[in-house]
Amino acid sequence: MQPFNSQTSATNKKPSSGSLVLLDCKEQDTITAHRMLGKDASEQIHKILTQRMEAFATSNQVAKQIRRARKYQATLDSKLLVPTINSDIKRAIHQYQACISAWADGADLKNFRHSNLADEIDNFPVYAEDLATILQEDEVGCQTGALRESGDSIILWHSEEDYEDTPGQRFDKLRLFSFKSAGENSAYGFIYPDLLPGPTFGWQSGNFIQAIDTLHVKNEEFSAALLPNTIAWLSLYLGTLVTRQELVSQLGPFQGGYSITAALKIDGRVSIEKIEFANSQVAAHSLENESGSFFFQTNIIADLSQPIGVEEDTTAESRLWNEKRIMRTSRLIKVIQKSADAFPLVFRLLRSRLGGDSAYSNQDVKAHLLCRMTPKNTSILVGAGPAGHGAELLRFEE
Repeated sequence: MQPFNSQTSATNKKPSSGSLVLLDCKEQDTITAHRMLGKDASEQIHKILTQRMEAFATSNQVAKQIRRARKYQATLDSKLLVPTINSDIKRAIHQYQACISAWADGADLKNFRHSNLADEIDNFPVYAEDLATILQEDEVGCQTGALRESGDSIILWHSEEDYEDTPGQRFDKLRLFSFKSAGENSAYGFIYPDLLPGPTFGWQSGNFIQAIDTLHVKNEEFSAALLPNTIAWLSLYLGTLVTRQELVSQLGPFQGGYSITAALKIDGRVSIEKIEFANSQVAAHSLENESGSFFFQTNIIADLSQPIGVEEDTTAESRLWNEKRIMRTSRLIKVIQKSADAFPLVFRLLRSRLGGDSAYSNQDVKAHLLCRMTPKNTSILVGAGPAGHGAELLRFEE
């Protein structure tokens, strides 16, 4: 899959305000690519990690976070010893471990220092991987939709929102990162500077795309659990080699929760799968084959009557706010369903300013995505910031 935009070849070009820059590393091996990503975002990673250290306030609180990070690493190691886990998943776990180490190396986390951070904790040095894992315990993602058209094609869309108290607090620039995934496919992901690819939106060349939304769930402490962002990376890396249900059911429980909506093309057939996972609970959904069927996901569990519903932890006000988003989208989809060509109308939906702070095109949107996948081809549009605000779109076709 090749991007049709001259800007995408400018890997090291300083972006203009609000532009989206492609860090193109797909010709490198996967580990080297992640080292390059860490190096590219190094300054911002150090800035964000410093903010974390100061938010923890005391050295004892920082030590607690280091112990949590080590527990997550040990849990990931333990999954490699489970005989029932898919061999593709195990190989992906090995790759994830190598990539997070390479990312930490590229970001020069071994030389990170802060007054709240001791050189040793529990008689072991604080390693760069410990600090990198601390950063991964942060769930992101906002709203995702999927609509089935006639002829076995689907449209998937996503807007990625992140509130910053001050500009530049989290994003120094807006990155799209490309790297080799399992099977040597090219993978792409929108990047938060302090996170590995996966927990926003991303795709593999032509046959797989995913979008992820945070679920606000109860804070439970497990003796052995994985971070949702680890699952997000594994899902993007593995693509069509596994289903999301297989991945989540084999690797749970989790310290938090996400909803993953994924479109897959296998043997010329296009399908949509959505899975919500929260702590030890999982709810899987598939999009019906009937034209006009659709999903829409925000930051709440879709059906509280299912067992996963007991894991939700949000205010009544927040749930109502999200439900209004869902109702507004459902009304607009009823109009779109009547159209002979839904793609431009969904793009208009992404540009909508209806709803103020909860509109698709609101001031907190960092990037947006629109995809159409058919049995014959895949088209993807990616833009910086809210849709329709004037930034140049990157177009990918296969």
